[in-house]
Amino acid sequence: MKRVNILLGGPESEYPDELSQSIKAISGPWIGADRGSLYLLAHGIVPEIAIGDFDSISKKEQKLLRESVPVFEKFPPEKDDTDSELCLLSAREKFNAQEYYVYGATGGRIDHFLVNLFLPFDPRFLDFYDKLYYKAATNTIRFFKPGRYTVYHENGMKYIAFVNLGPVTHLKILDAKYKLEDFSAGHPVSWSSNEFVGETIDFGFQSGIVAVIQSRDGK
Repeated sequence: MKRVNILLGGPESEYPDELSQSIKAISGPWIGADRGSLYLLAHGIVPEIAIGDFDSISKKEQKLLRESVPVFEKFPPEKDDTDSELCLLSAREKFNAQEYYVYGATGGRIDHFLVNLFLPFDPRFLDFYDKLYYKAATNTIRFFKPGRYTVYHENGMKYIAFVNLGPVTHLKILDAKYKLEDFSAGHPVSWSSNEFVGETIDFGFQSGIVAVIQSRDGK
């Protein structure tokens, strides 16, 4: 399967326009976490799986999900994994997709966002963290393994940042407004507020994990 979509319970103000304006046009099955499952049902989408501790919704709403969704998985609030981790692991097991579009991963509580940002360091996500795509109204995030890449300018986004999440060696950023020749460090660094000159930017690095964030200012 090419693509699976995951809607987390983050604030709706962080959702991109496509979720409210054309959600039915988005290809691929859906998985909902907590309140994200209710949002999907309200917009005419029946998720394949509803998963989480559901501590933010009522028993009546939980009953609706149980009766409407093919797979309803409720976990106790006292659990090791966040709802986003449960969703991604479940999506990997069921669909083994080429892309995992995750909505609602960057807004709301900072501690939850940091869990999502540091997922590449969890061994359970080692073989597919580079297939994750976090998409929000003003930010998108992709993760990259060592290698050479071309990134494309996403519609509506003005800035691009290259963030080594841990130690990195020989990071190079080409064809951007601000170039980076050859950078290595043993700690995280955010090369932020860079911009596209053309439609693409080439970059590469020899070791580490790099997050590429495209963003714009809020309205």
